[in-house]
Amino acid sequence: MLYLRACNFNMRRIFVLLLIIPLSISIVHAQQKFRVGVSKIGDGKVKIEWVNPYGDSIVQLNIQRSWDSVKNYLTIFAPLSPELPQNGFIDPTGYAGMYYRAFYVLEDGTFFFTKSVKTTSGSDFTNDVSEDSTRNKNFRVTVHDDDTIIAQYNNYADYKKFRDSIIYNTKDTLYSLTDADVLIRYYDNNIRWVPSTHVFTNTEGYVQISLADVPQKKYSLRFFDEKRKFLFTIKNVTQPQLMLDKTDFMRSGWFYFELSEDGKVKERNKFYLPKDF
Repeated sequence: MLYLRACNFNMRRIFVLLLIIPLSISIVHAQQKFRVGVSKIGDGKVKIEWVNPYGDSIVQLNIQRSWDSVKNYLTIFAPLSPELPQNGFIDPTGYAGMYYRAFYVLEDGTFFFTKSVKTTSGSDFTNDVSEDSTRNKNFRVTVHDDDTIIAQYNNYADYKKFRDSIIYNTKDTLYSLTDADVLIRYYDNNIRWVPSTHVFTNTEGYVQISLADVPQKKYSLRFFDEKRKFLFTIKNVTQPQLMLDKTDFMRSGWFYFELSEDGKVKERNKFYLPKDF
């Protein structure tokens, strides 16, 4: 009798484990697919961006913030259109060192939290490196500026330490040319440049246009190269969120834009388009 009870107890434990393991794998997979990027843009403001791989399957999305990486999160923003493939917003009261994450619900009722992301002083536009590459002992990462190789790392762990030191301790920016080729752009203390909240380069390296009140106002955009030579215009922006393909600009580098609202200039600013191999 005791033997039967012990067998039944062990079978229940095995059954529970079989339920928990797939669920844990599913949660980790979901955390890796839904990406959240966070960067400090000055004046106590933090830019939060995210990439939604689920499309219309997402029915609810909340952006949450905390001083702790695990607990005490509060929802600070809920987009009206959670199904957009890419979106973002500016937290006007964010501080360096704060953590952000996304909570989202799929149409079948399942819900997930993304990994928490800490606010940085620098900017990281590098690619997510595959697990195979992180385990590959021959995986080498080269970091360079426009003219000089800064460092070469023979494993991903050492490169990650360098990357974290840049984005958390400096105001420099890192860009992926390939998984193993990283470009660093140094912060210029003599130029106070604040990225636009309306036209900017997103985490995928595309030009993102974000204009929440498009239905109520008429917006137009003109784009120029780094020598201020006119390139092209968008006479009427009809979508609150719009992405421009890299091929629209033909090359990498700095580009200027002029945003007009109802026929009046609203903003003049610039953005950097990283090189793509």
